[in-house]
Amino acid sequence: MTTNILLAKPDVRYPVKVQGYGGDVGIPLGLLYLASYTRQNNGAEISVKDYRLDRALGRPRNLESDFNGFDVVATGACTVEVPDALNILKQAKRMGKTTVIGGIYPTFNIERVLNTGYVDYVVRGEGEIGFSGLVNALEGKVSIDQVNGISYKRDDKIITNPNQKLVEDLDTLPMPAYDLIPVRTYAEFSSAPIYSTRGCPMSCKFCTLNEMWRFKQRKRSYGNIISELEMLKSFGFRKVHFKDESVTIDSNWARGLFSEIEKSNLGLRYKAKSRVDKIEDGLVKQMVRAGLDTIHTGVESISENTQRLMKKGIKEETVRKAFDTVLNNGCKINPVYMFSYVGETEEDLTTNAEFIEEMGQRKGVITYVSFITPHPGSGIDKEEGLEILTPDLSRYTHKIPVAVPKSLGENGLRMMVDYYHRIAESTGMQEHNPRIDPHYLERLGMKGGLEIVTA
Repeated sequence: MTTNILLAKPDVRYPVKVQGYGGDVGIPLGLLYLASYTRQNNGAEISVKDYRLDRALGRPRNLESDFNGFDVVATGACTVEVPDALNILKQAKRMGKTTVIGGIYPTFNIERVLNTGYVDYVVRGEGEIGFSGLVNALEGKVSIDQVNGISYKRDDKIITNPNQKLVEDLDTLPMPAYDLIPVRTYAEFSSAPIYSTRGCPMSCKFCTLNEMWRFKQRKRSYGNIISELEMLKSFGFRKVHFKDESVTIDSNWARGLFSEIEKSNLGLRYKAKSRVDKIEDGLVKQMVRAGLDTIHTGVESISENTQRLMKKGIKEETVRKAFDTVLNNGCKINPVYMFSYVGETEEDLTTNAEFIEEMGQRKGVITYVSFITPHPGSGIDKEEGLEILTPDLSRYTHKIPVAVPKSLGENGLRMMVDYYHRIAESTGMQEHNPRIDPHYLERLGMKGGLEIVTA
């Protein structure tokens, strides 16, 4: 029996519309990896449906028609994608389909997801091996009890099978199934995403990705990465975004990678993420020679108290040096900051806001301010020192205040919002930091909450 599978990408509406910053239509890379691995190992018939692309193209949505002819409807979801992901699976379940969900939110919220009644199986963590095993079980080739990395209900009891092993050699994964999407259409909308590594060994307290990837980083070979870059260029892409949590964790490996990219002479432009304390002059020089034009880096805050609370440990002088290193090499820097972490004080917030505003005046700085977002299952959502403002997961975009630390006092929300708008205006970065819907703020009790903080 050949199983017909539809992999569906949920729609989501980000406040930021700038290409490459969350709001763009981008290749659903995770689903394409899942498709290629399952097709190779199971022989299943697989299709991909991207509802974000459909909206961008003005296509009407008809889930019932979309699901006809499929045995399994599967999707993946981060927090903000959950509402539409569940809408998709709700309709699929009504039609008698087997429903599957994976991604970071379901991995850490198994009970919540399975108790909706719309989900038959959760694939936890890295999905390729677990999903392929699940397809084998659905086809009767193995017992469901033998499939690691999945959770499901049996007689109203949630069963969580042991964790699935990680793919140690990433080169053994087939290339993403680009043939299943109109890839040249995506090239008209956005840059191409690529992962040269998976995982992160760091222990920042606000992040769940490190736990999902088990606090380790695995790397592809240089040749494997170059092959995919060549493929992306052939599809019409001219810019590639390295989506790794930090491509520079191993600086020697990263220097070697970008040396090989330079030798390949593909003529592509690149954006890559780096931890701010891994930005080194020699490495940046090599990356720029290879075509890098933007480094994305998480600063969060330059307050020593906030860094201590986050368990990140970055010093202000390290951040300033990183800015100088990137900008002096003719590269743009895209720092991401966070308002405001649990336990942060008014002084911490003010210190950080003043620093952001100062550095945002420099040419080549793309300032991006986010709000603390207590993703369910992250642990932060259970912090007693944090007031959750809304349970609406569609708001969990990092660009809308959904929580406020109690340590900021009764004016904490107003301070966060007003500093956010002030920074957006003074740095000229309103596109990356759009104004917050005043109706939403009024519902939170902030009448007239769009005034700007004055120095």
